[in-house]
Amino acid sequence: MYINFLHILKWSKSFMIRPSKTIKWFLDDFKKDTNSSNFKSKYHNVWCAGLPKSGTTLIEKILSILPYVSLNNSLLRVFNSRNLDHEHGISNKMFEKLNNKEFTFLKTHTHYEKKYEDIARSNNLKIIVSIRDLRDMLISRYFHILSDSDHWLHHNIKNKDFTEGFILSLNLKYKKDQPNALNYYYYWILEWHKVAKKNNYLILWYEDYKNNQLDYIDRVLRYLNFREFSALEIKDQIVKAREKEKTLKNSLREYGRSKDTFRKGKVEEWKKYFNKEVLNYFNENIPDKIEKISYEYLKKHD
Repeated sequence: MYINFLHILKWSKSFMIRPSKTIKWFLDDFKKDTNSSNFKSKYHNVWCAGLPKSGTTLIEKILSILPYVSLNNSLLRVFNSRNLDHEHGISNKMFEKLNNKEFTFLKTHTHYEKKYEDIARSNNLKIIVSIRDLRDMLISRYFHILSDSDHWLHHNIKNKDFTEGFILSLNLKYKKDQPNALNYYYYWILEWHKVAKKNNYLILWYEDYKNNQLDYIDRVLRYLNFREFSALEIKDQIVKAREKEKTLKNSLREYGRSKDTFRKGKVEEWKKYFNKEVLNYFNENIPDKIEKISYEYLKKHD
């Protein structure tokens, strides 16, 4: 069983509050790892590229239900920066550390470059691209920054009204030689969408999950050739897992050990916040009209 410091930290905190349930969760994890040795697949690794707040954690939850999927989050955190506007490249060295006898899911925020695609192909990865409407994703990002006092942008926007703070969150750069968030996200979506469509990679829209959860889950299972599982079964397990997480977070919050940085993702939430000034800012700072990068427009061209 693959155990690291993050596993130990998670289980120890949980054990202090709910010892019996923690033991059960530990045994469930052990059972998953044991079953993984009996699994054979052409693709041992899956790489999911997706921006923050685009649904990558949702895909991770779907696959975590399967008994033989290893989620190498500890490895990913070595290569993933906490801040949202850093580059998130991949390298061949990442895959040297993976157990090729297991089916492993990796998620990164990597923007598209041909060299990254070549690395993925040379390591026999199935590629999934997770996308969400740019406007909703940036709204979600803004509220995440507000709720996370450790985020590098938090103190720049916390005392601003929405319009000023939101636009500021899109304009400020982590480094001078990097694009701002609006341009980075804009080109990230356009480039990955074009490549995924050309190469028949699986494109997963967050909005599609909200519209039809069973169809969304079924597309993941079929793409990865997990035909022995039903979408309904996976959906039920996700609901149970979320209830378990909610209970644990509430318990940790009572002890002052949990930050409430999670917001329930909504479709077309941007309509509630986008005023004339925000719309003008978007249309003045991206090469095309904002509608050309919307879920509705790009979905028609999948």
